[in-house]
Amino acid sequence: MNDTQRSELAPHLRTGKRGEELAAQYLEKKGWAVESRNFDAEVGEIDIVATRPVDGGTLVAMVEVKSRKAGSRSRAPLSLSVTASKRRKVIRAAQVYADRYGSSKRGYRFDVITVDFNGDPPTIEHFEGAFDASGKPY
Repeated sequence: MNDTQRSELAPHLRTGKRGEELAAQYLEKKGWAVESRNFDAEVGEIDIVATRPVDGGTLVAMVEVKSRKAGSRSRAPLSLSVTASKRRKVIRAAQVYADRYGSSKRGYRFDVITVDFNGDPPTIEHFEGAFDASGKPY
């Protein structure tokens, strides 16, 4: 998405897209390959699908990104904003993704990355394995 397209979005969507871009860059710096962004299945969406080689196979992280705009007064942890309903939607979308692109040499996990724009630079936190395939948070 270029700057013109992003500026046409509502403010909360711009913050979300900016957060997703920073999260993808963060993952790439940590050695992950971003395989897909905004994977949309009718049952839900995955913000980022990232992969990295592990033990003769590939680990696939299905990543939900949550962002907080600059100037927000909320101090509640952003990771708590990934509700049970949202987790179920991500899990259902992940099942569609795995059916389309999966292989027996791929392991899957669900991560959450939070991006808080209240600082300069923004604060990024990565919660690896934030919830399991049943939606239960770790």
